[in-house]
Amino acid sequence: MKKLQLLLLVIFATAWQLNAEVVYSAPLQAKELGMGNLLNWKTSFEEDVEHYDVEKSTDGVDFENIGSVETNDDMNDEKAYRFFDTKLGSQKSYYRLKVVEADGTSSYSQTILVNKENPNQFAVVAYSSVMAKTTFDLTLDAITEGQLEYALVSYTGELIFEEFQFLYPGLNEIQLSLQDLPEGTYKVKLKLDAEEEFLVIQKASDGQKSNVASSQKIKKN
Repeated sequence: MKKLQLLLLVIFATAWQLNAEVVYSAPLQAKELGMGNLLNWKTSFEEDVEHYDVEKSTDGVDFENIGSVETNDDMNDEKAYRFFDTKLGSQKSYYRLKVVEADGTSSYSQTILVNKENPNQFAVVAYSSVMAKTTFDLTLDAITEGQLEYALVSYTGELIFEEFQFLYPGLNEIQLSLQDLPEGTYKVKLKLDAEEEFLVIQKASDGQKSNVASSQKIKKN
Protein backbone atom coordinates (compact mmCIF):
# COMPACT_ATOMS: atom_id res chain seq x y z
CA MET A 1 0.00 0.00 0.00
CA LYS A 2 2.82 2.39 0.89
CA LYS A 3 4.60 1.56 -2.38
CA LEU A 4 1.41 2.33 -4.32
CA GLN A 5 0.97 5.66 -2.52
CA LEU A 6 4.60 6.54 -3.18
CA LEU A 7 4.20 5.66 -6.88
CA LEU A 8 1.08 7.81 -7.19
CA LEU A 9 2.88 10.69 -5.46
CA VAL A 10 5.80 10.44 -7.90
CA ILE A 11 3.43 10.36 -10.90
CA PHE A 12 1.49 13.37 -9.58
CA ALA A 13 4.67 15.34 -8.89
CA THR A 14 6.07 14.54 -12.35
CA ALA A 15 2.86 15.59 -14.09
CA TRP A 16 2.79 18.84 -12.09
CA GLN A 17 6.37 19.64 -13.06
CA LEU A 18 5.67 19.06 -16.76
CA ASN A 19 2.91 21.67 -16.66
CA ALA A 20 4.53 24.10 -14.24
CA GLU A 21 6.29 26.14 -16.99
CA VAL A 22 3.13 28.20 -17.64
CA VAL A 23 0.63 29.54 -15.13
CA TYR A 24 -2.47 31.01 -16.78
CA SER A 25 -4.03 34.02 -15.06
CA ALA A 26 -6.75 33.96 -17.73
CA PRO A 27 -7.31 30.76 -19.72
CA LEU A 28 -7.63 30.59 -23.48
CA GLN A 29 -10.90 32.10 -24.67
CA ALA A 30 -12.31 33.31 -27.98
CA LYS A 31 -14.71 36.00 -29.12
CA GLU A 32 -16.50 35.95 -32.45
CA LEU A 33 -16.07 39.20 -34.37
CA GLY A 34 -17.37 40.20 -37.75
CA MET A 35 -14.33 38.99 -39.69
CA GLY A 36 -13.07 36.16 -37.52
CA ASN A 37 -12.44 34.79 -34.04
CA LEU A 38 -10.23 36.74 -31.63
CA LEU A 39 -8.35 34.47 -29.20
CA ASN A 40 -7.08 35.81 -25.87
CA TRP A 41 -5.10 34.37 -22.98
CA LYS A 42 -2.95 35.68 -20.12
CA THR A 43 -0.11 34.20 -18.13
CA SER A 44 1.28 35.18 -14.75
CA PHE A 45 4.35 32.90 -14.93
CA GLU A 46 6.41 31.44 -17.78
CA GLU A 47 9.65 29.49 -17.61
CA ASP A 48 11.69 28.52 -20.69
CA VAL A 49 8.70 29.02 -22.98
CA GLU A 50 9.77 29.87 -26.54
CA HIS A 51 6.41 30.43 -28.23
CA TYR A 52 2.78 29.37 -28.45
CA ASP A 53 1.44 27.47 -31.46
CA VAL A 54 -2.26 28.08 -32.05
CA GLU A 55 -3.95 24.89 -33.21
CA LYS A 56 -7.42 24.57 -34.71
CA SER A 57 -9.81 21.71 -35.47
CA THR A 58 -13.27 21.33 -36.97
CA ASP A 59 -14.07 18.12 -35.09
CA GLY A 60 -12.09 18.48 -31.84
CA VAL A 61 -9.89 15.50 -32.76
CA ASP A 62 -7.60 16.42 -35.65
CA PHE A 63 -5.80 19.73 -35.06
CA GLU A 64 -3.59 21.79 -37.35
CA ASN A 65 -1.22 24.67 -36.64
CA ILE A 66 -2.67 27.98 -37.90
CA GLY A 67 -0.04 30.34 -36.47
CA SER A 68 2.43 31.10 -33.70
CA VAL A 69 2.76 33.81 -31.05
CA GLU A 70 6.16 34.66 -29.59
CA THR A 71 6.50 35.04 -25.83
CA ASN A 72 7.25 38.38 -24.19
CA ASP A 73 10.72 38.94 -22.74
CA ASP A 74 9.55 40.30 -19.37
CA MET A 75 9.38 37.33 -17.00
CA ASN A 76 7.88 39.16 -14.01
CA ASP A 77 4.71 40.87 -15.21
CA GLU A 78 1.43 39.41 -16.36
CA LYS A 79 1.47 38.87 -20.13
CA ALA A 80 -1.53 39.21 -22.41
CA TYR A 81 -1.64 37.46 -25.79
CA ARG A 82 -3.91 37.73 -28.82
CA PHE A 83 -4.39 35.83 -32.06
CA PHE A 84 -6.92 36.68 -34.78
CA ASP A 85 -8.24 33.82 -36.92
CA THR A 86 -9.89 35.11 -40.11
CA LYS A 87 -10.15 31.77 -41.93
CA LEU A 88 -13.59 30.61 -40.86
CA GLY A 89 -15.31 28.05 -43.04
CA SER A 90 -17.13 25.78 -40.62
CA GLN A 91 -19.85 26.20 -38.01
CA LYS A 92 -17.66 24.92 -35.18
CA SER A 93 -14.04 25.79 -34.45
CA TYR A 94 -12.00 24.11 -31.73
CA TYR A 95 -8.84 25.85 -30.50
CA ARG A 96 -5.97 24.92 -28.20
CA LEU A 97 -2.48 26.23 -27.45
CA LYS A 98 0.65 24.18 -27.88
CA VAL A 99 3.23 25.55 -25.45
CA VAL A 100 6.65 25.03 -27.04
CA GLU A 101 9.61 25.20 -24.69
CA ALA A 102 13.21 26.12 -25.44
CA ASP A 103 14.38 22.48 -25.28
CA GLY A 104 11.78 21.38 -27.87
CA THR A 105 9.33 19.79 -25.44
CA SER A 106 5.72 20.93 -25.44
CA SER A 107 2.43 20.80 -23.58
CA TYR A 108 -1.15 21.78 -24.37
CA SER A 109 -3.73 24.13 -22.93
CA GLN A 110 -7.37 23.20 -22.56
CA THR A 111 -9.46 23.03 -25.73
CA ILE A 112 -12.21 25.59 -26.35
CA LEU A 113 -15.11 25.54 -28.81
CA VAL A 114 -16.51 28.48 -30.77
CA ASN A 115 -19.96 27.98 -32.28
CA LYS A 116 -20.40 30.38 -35.16
CA GLU A 117 -23.44 32.60 -34.71
CA ASN A 118 -22.89 35.21 -37.42
CA PRO A 119 -22.79 33.64 -40.90
CA ASN A 120 -19.87 34.83 -43.03
CA GLN A 121 -20.24 34.86 -46.81
CA PHE A 122 -16.69 36.13 -47.24
CA ALA A 123 -13.51 36.61 -45.23
CA VAL A 124 -10.45 38.81 -45.68
CA VAL A 125 -7.54 36.39 -45.94
CA ALA A 126 -4.74 38.75 -47.03
CA TYR A 127 -4.04 42.44 -47.50
CA SER A 128 -1.14 44.74 -48.27
CA SER A 129 0.29 47.09 -45.66
CA VAL A 130 -2.48 49.18 -44.12
CA MET A 131 -0.03 52.09 -44.07
CA ALA A 132 -0.55 52.48 -47.84
CA LYS A 133 0.86 55.13 -50.15
CA THR A 134 -0.85 54.73 -53.55
CA THR A 135 -2.98 51.56 -53.47
CA PHE A 136 -4.47 49.14 -50.95
CA ASP A 137 -4.83 45.51 -52.06
CA LEU A 138 -6.85 42.82 -50.34
CA THR A 139 -7.88 39.23 -51.01
CA LEU A 140 -11.33 37.94 -50.11
CA ASP A 141 -12.27 34.29 -49.76
CA ALA A 142 -15.93 34.07 -50.78
CA ILE A 143 -18.15 31.21 -49.63
CA THR A 144 -20.89 32.04 -52.13
CA GLU A 145 -21.05 34.21 -55.24
CA GLY A 146 -22.67 37.62 -55.19
CA GLN A 147 -22.29 41.33 -55.84
CA LEU A 148 -19.84 42.94 -53.41
CA GLU A 149 -20.21 46.63 -52.67
CA TYR A 150 -17.02 48.23 -51.41
CA ALA A 151 -16.39 51.83 -50.51
CA LEU A 152 -13.72 54.10 -49.08
CA VAL A 153 -14.85 56.64 -46.50
CA SER A 154 -13.03 59.14 -44.33
CA TYR A 155 -12.71 58.41 -40.62
CA THR A 156 -15.49 60.94 -39.99
CA GLY A 157 -17.84 59.09 -42.35
CA GLU A 158 -17.54 61.10 -45.59
CA LEU A 159 -17.90 58.88 -48.69
CA ILE A 160 -14.80 59.09 -50.93
CA PHE A 161 -15.86 56.57 -53.59
CA GLU A 162 -18.00 53.45 -53.99
CA GLU A 163 -17.47 50.51 -56.37
CA PHE A 164 -18.98 47.08 -57.12
CA GLN A 165 -17.34 43.77 -57.92
CA PHE A 166 -18.87 40.35 -58.51
CA LEU A 167 -17.43 37.72 -56.17
CA TYR A 168 -16.95 34.11 -57.22
CA PRO A 169 -16.56 31.26 -54.72
CA GLY A 170 -12.90 31.15 -53.72
CA LEU A 171 -10.26 33.86 -53.78
CA ASN A 172 -11.05 37.31 -55.19
CA GLU A 173 -8.60 40.22 -55.55
CA ILE A 174 -9.62 43.86 -54.93
CA GLN A 175 -7.50 46.98 -55.36
CA LEU A 176 -8.36 50.46 -54.07
CA SER A 177 -6.58 53.54 -55.38
CA LEU A 178 -5.38 56.13 -52.86
CA GLN A 179 -3.36 58.07 -55.40
CA ASP A 180 -4.96 61.53 -55.12
CA LEU A 181 -6.08 61.37 -51.49
CA PRO A 182 -4.54 63.40 -48.65
CA GLU A 183 -2.69 61.63 -45.83
CA GLY A 184 -4.93 60.39 -43.05
CA THR A 185 -7.06 57.53 -41.73
CA TYR A 186 -9.78 55.91 -43.86
CA LYS A 187 -12.23 53.03 -43.62
CA VAL A 188 -12.72 50.37 -46.29
CA LYS A 189 -16.32 49.17 -46.16
CA LEU A 190 -17.25 45.77 -47.58
CA LYS A 191 -20.88 44.70 -48.05
CA LEU A 192 -22.36 41.53 -49.50
CA ASP A 193 -26.12 41.16 -49.01
CA ALA A 194 -26.72 41.61 -45.25
CA GLU A 195 -23.08 41.12 -44.24
CA GLU A 196 -21.03 44.28 -43.67
CA GLU A 197 -17.40 44.56 -42.56
CA PHE A 198 -14.73 47.24 -42.58
CA LEU A 199 -10.97 47.67 -42.34
CA VAL A 200 -9.16 50.71 -41.00
CA ILE A 201 -6.26 51.85 -43.19
CA GLN A 202 -4.01 54.88 -43.43
CA LYS A 203 -2.78 56.90 -46.40
CA ALA A 204 0.89 57.31 -45.58
CA SER A 205 3.72 59.56 -46.63
CA ASP A 206 7.07 58.21 -47.79
CA GLY A 207 8.58 58.63 -44.32
CA GLN A 208 5.93 56.68 -42.40
CA LYS A 209 6.32 53.05 -41.37
CA SER A 210 3.80 50.21 -41.55
CA ASN A 211 1.21 49.73 -38.85
CA VAL A 212 -1.21 46.99 -37.86
CA ALA A 213 -4.68 46.63 -39.37
CA SER A 214 -7.80 46.50 -37.28
CA SER A 215 -11.15 45.08 -38.29
CA GLN A 216 -14.60 45.39 -36.79
CA LYS A 217 -18.22 44.59 -37.47
CA ILE A 218 -20.21 47.54 -38.75
CA LYS A 219 -23.04 48.42 -36.42
CA LYS A 220 -26.36 48.67 -38.16
CA ASN A 221 -28.92 51.30 -37.30
